[in-house]
Amino acid sequence: MGRTGKPSDGRSGVGSASWFVVLPDLVGAGRVLRRLPGGSVLVAHRSGRPWVVGSGTPVSQEDGVVVIGGAGTGGGAEVAVRLGLDVLAVPVGRGSALDRVRAGSRHLSASVDGGVRVQGTASGLRRVFHARVDGVDLACDRADVLAAAASAPVDEDVLAALLLGDRLPHPLADLTPWRGVTAVPAGSALELRSDGGTRTRRWWTPPEPVLGIEDGAAGLRRALEEAVRLRGDAVTAGPGGIGAAVLGLLADRRGALTATDAATDAATGKATTRATDLPAPLPCAPPGPLPRLCGHGADEVAGAPVEYLHDLARRNPRAAWQHLAAHRARHRWAVADVLRGFADRRDHRAWLLDQARSLHDDAVPPLGWGAPPRLPPWVSVEAAAGVAALLRAHSDAAPLAPQRGRHSHLHRVRAVAASCRVAAQVGGGEFPFLDDRVVEACLAVRAEQRGAPWTRAPLLTAAVPDVAQPRENRTAAHPGGDRLDELVEDSPLTALGVVDPDAVRAQLAVPEPRWATALAHTLAVAAWRPGGAHERP
Repeated sequence: MGRTGKPSDGRSGVGSASWFVVLPDLVGAGRVLRRLPGGSVLVAHRSGRPWVVGSGTPVSQEDGVVVIGGAGTGGGAEVAVRLGLDVLAVPVGRGSALDRVRAGSRHLSASVDGGVRVQGTASGLRRVFHARVDGVDLACDRADVLAAAASAPVDEDVLAALLLGDRLPHPLADLTPWRGVTAVPAGSALELRSDGGTRTRRWWTPPEPVLGIEDGAAGLRRALEEAVRLRGDAVTAGPGGIGAAVLGLLADRRGALTATDAATDAATGKATTRATDLPAPLPCAPPGPLPRLCGHGADEVAGAPVEYLHDLARRNPRAAWQHLAAHRARHRWAVADVLRGFADRRDHRAWLLDQARSLHDDAVPPLGWGAPPRLPPWVSVEAAAGVAALLRAHSDAAPLAPQRGRHSHLHRVRAVAASCRVAAQVGGGEFPFLDDRVVEACLAVRAEQRGAPWTRAPLLTAAVPDVAQPRENRTAAHPGGDRLDELVEDSPLTALGVVDPDAVRAQLAVPEPRWATALAHTLAVAAWRPGGAHERP
């Protein structure tokens, strides 16, 4: 769009949530410490140079960092897992030790022979970001921290693309709102080499979907039980629909559930003691707030996006038409649109290029490489042109999988992980459905069984059949008032010319149902500030 956004203040704006930065083991790398106010050296390389710098203390429970220490001359590297007040060291030369590290949801960093490796999780809940600050390549778990350190300007084209909300396609969903701050793909590691360069290396490959619902449900149940166990012996139940109900039930069965909400009580079939009813702190509970199990991500991880129909039609046309009939009745798709979707043979590149030309077209069934991105009418002409340019510029990106349904499933997992990551920065919470082992257990099940339209959450209810499904609440109060007018007026969206504030205000005054979701996404982006307390809208 040709303009430069206002740069973030390099000495503020990292917010109150915990964060960490990984430094290379290079002479002079420590000079960037002045760019990280509020951080302290948590771990040093064997050379004595700073390795991990972050907020809080090394015993913080909020950052979920796992640090792999440097190798000695006589043995393998060591794994230092920071869990609460404990620091555990185990050799990484044995497979069981690596399995132990992979369980749960953590970051890993290894420092060996002058090279440093940093990786998050396959789901993307634990993400790694990269930027070059004062000539030093840094890795971080939060893009906003790097942006503040680098005084990076806002990328207004990406900011406009974020208005697509849950229709933001791959690979645009991996972009950050700051120029010069990049995201390492989920399932890949960033290597800070001893020669001063960097390299991205893929470490995770999703399992093939070969299991039926029965075998897959057994694997998912084991993964969820492990995920709940890893959160400790005393937890509380958070929000998240049927996912929260499942987690609450599994935690309750092992005696770890201490407090719930009404929806989880109903879904678990019992009234669990609430925190406000307890006469004193639980003697078995660790100090501080208890882990809060949130069920967000359950639908995206354990279900299947409707794009699986396109793949199923090529393997089993009869089954595809049976599934399609139920989906079409639910979503009220036009027959002509469905037939065009099934006949579509475009590859990922051609599909992205077509979306760049269709940002204001009517919506069609999502039988392509994702939900067709559509911009609301209050986005400026210049901003829409910037989004189209982004789609064209990234059209050569490889899909996440050769099949549309599998690609869309992986994309949905990453998208909900991004939302949960921001939610955790703002309000805390644990998201067990985004643990790698839970994600892998779901991906191993055939899509047509995960996405069967005749029952809700078939894989999840097969894994935990005793859970009562909470009632769906699809109604939402429409936000309004002078405060929202001021929110839009004072936002970067208006300052950078991304939206027409008068058009947004008109929509707030007389909302059109077809734009309700887009309006919610716009307000979320409008509330974001480049120097705020979380990495993205």
